[in-house]
Amino acid sequence: MITTDRYVLPYRERGVPDHTDGPPVIRLYHRGQGHSGHRPGECVTCGREVASFLHSLRVGVTGRSTTTSTTLTSTSGGTTPPCLQWRDVLVLYKEGVSDQSGVVTGLQEAGIPVQVMRDDDIEDVVKARSDVVWVTRGHRVAGLERKVVVCLENPDYGSDRSEYFEQLGQGIIICPRLDLMSRCTSQLVIVSTDDKPLEGD
Repeated sequence: MITTDRYVLPYRERGVPDHTDGPPVIRLYHRGQGHSGHRPGECVTCGREVASFLHSLRVGVTGRSTTTSTTLTSTSGGTTPPCLQWRDVLVLYKEGVSDQSGVVTGLQEAGIPVQVMRDDDIEDVVKARSDVVWVTRGHRVAGLERKVVVCLENPDYGSDRSEYFEQLGQGIIICPRLDLMSRCTSQLVIVSTDDKPLEGD
């Protein structure tokens, strides 16, 4: 997207120091025993693994945070910040996710309040009114940021270049590593089908 297709301007030096590195990117894989379906969004096990990681961050825990979740929230005056809330988490995908999808089921089974965004939910999502984990297609919330972003990669991305450019011309965001990751301000989780780079990355 940057070096070949030139749809994204190359980065340039800003002349000022960059921030220190944040928490590492977490990679989860849609493969192996217990996984099902073609995409991570179809898989209950992927939902459970995402839920397990969110619980490890102590998201939704009442009271004050521990070291793990403190790293995801800025501090001032030496006080410990409150724990992450469910509204701080956004799950993004390209296609193939609904209320009955495996990943949503897996999150629900783990006790996580999760909702798939519909058209009339957009204001709630933008203003983070409800303390839930919203699940939505990435292009529907372009520019919206959350502290924790979970990207469900599409294994078919890059397999049809003509479809890719047609969708790009329509303003549809389909590249998870470029577009979905940019929604994250603290902790990024990528759920992919393989540890090899996707075509075009």
